[in-house]
Formats: sequence, structure tokens, C-alpha cells
Amino acid sequence: MCNMIDDPAQVTSLMQKMESHLPIPAQATNALARTLRASAANISSKRRMQIEAVLYLGDEGGIGCDLKIPGQASDTAMVVSLTHLRLSSTHPVAPDVRAYQIARTKKLARGH
Repeated sequence: MCNMIDDPAQVTSLMQKMESHLPIPAQATNALARTLRASAANISSKRRMQIEAVLYLGDEGGIGCDLKIPGQASDTAMVVSLTHLRLSSTHPVAPDVRAYQIARTKKLARGH
């Protein structure tokens, strides 16, 4: 039996919920902000951005988010893992997103 990182039912449900609330305001984690600053996108973890679309990047990539970052060129595509984004705790999908992030991070830490 293949040991999957993601629960397909959880992923499908979460993506449907997220799609019904797009665009979703989000912020980068500190780790993502550092990574992006090292590349072309200069953002801080406090800078607001919007999730414009969600897509599944397979079990290894998880849920990916197409981001719109204010001030960045609109022709620059930015897709990052949902695990590297933070939503306001008051957003309707925040509890489901957090549950997904915790479950995925724990499984990855166990060596999946």
C-alpha cells in the first residue's frame, strides 16, 4: 500500500472551499519571505498578497497557490505551497487551511 502524504478527500474539500472564497488574502511565512527575497520577489512576511487560484501539485507538492503580490509585475507567475502561507484567523477557510498545513507538515517531518 502506498503511503500518501495528503488525504485526497481533505485536499478536494479544502480546494473547493478555497475556490469559493477566491481571492483570499494571505501572508508569506518568514521562511518563504526569505526564500523569495533571495530570488526576484522582494517581499516581507507582513506584506499582504492574494491567492488568486489553487491547484493540486500532486502528493509531493500538495496544494499550490497562484499569488498576486501588489507591486510585482502582473506577468510574473508566483505559485507557492499552501504550507508556506498564513491566512487571517478570521477568514472562513482558515481553520481548514491550518488543519491541512499541520497534517502535511507532520507527515513530511516523518520522512514521507
